[in-house]
Amino acid sequence: MTQEMKRGEERLGEEGNVLLVVLVLLLLVTLIGLSSIDNSVMELKIAGNDRVAKRNFYNAEAALFNSVAIFDRIYSNEADAAGAFLYLKDATHLPLRDRNPKNSGVAFVSPVTGPSGVPLAWIEVRAIVLLTNKQASGLSASADDIPSLHHIGPAPKGAEKGLYRRRRYVVTATAIDPSRYKAATPQTSLTGVVLQCGVDMQEELIKVEHLVGF
Repeated sequence: MTQEMKRGEERLGEEGNVLLVVLVLLLLVTLIGLSSIDNSVMELKIAGNDRVAKRNFYNAEAALFNSVAIFDRIYSNEADAAGAFLYLKDATHLPLRDRNPKNSGVAFVSPVTGPSGVPLAWIEVRAIVLLTNKQASGLSASADDIPSLHHIGPAPKGAEKGLYRRRRYVVTATAIDPSRYKAATPQTSLTGVVLQCGVDMQEELIKVEHLVGF
C-alpha cells in the first residue's frame, strides 16, 4: 500500500470522526432546545393560571363589595331605574326581607359586569340562624356553610327599639368564568373562588313577627 493511499484512509477516518462529533453536538443542541421549549410552555401555563386565579379573586371581591353596598336593595328587592329586579319577585318569590331565614335565601348574578358584559360573580344571601334551627336553603353548600354566630341584636343606633332590631346576613360571592358564562344557566360557569362577608340589617319587628326567636 502506497503512502498516498494510507494518507487517504487516515483523512477519511478523521472526517468520519468529525462527522460523528458534529452529529452528537447537534443532538445535544436539539435536546437542550426541546427542554427550553418545554420549560417556556410550562412557564406560560403557570403565568396564565396565575392570571386567571387573580382575575377570579378580584371579580369575586368586587361583586362582594358591591353587594354589601347595595344590601338595602337586596333586602327589599326593589326595582332599579330600568324596572329590573335583582332576583325574581312575585306572589310566591318574596324579597329577602319577608323570607323565613331558617330555610331560605336569595341568589342572583351580580349587577356588576366585566369588560365583556359578563357578570363578575354569582351572589347568594341567607340569614345566620341558630344551628338547631338551620335547614337547607336551596343555595350552594358554600352559602349554607356559615357559622351560627350572634345573629340577632338590639335596634341599630338611631332606630326605635320597640319597632326594630338587628339581624345578621352572610353574602357569598362566587366568581364567574366569563369564557363559560351562559345567561340562562349562570351556575354552570362558576369557578372555585368563593368570598363571604357578614352584613347587619335593620328589621322591622312588625314585618318579622314570624321570625322571632330564630
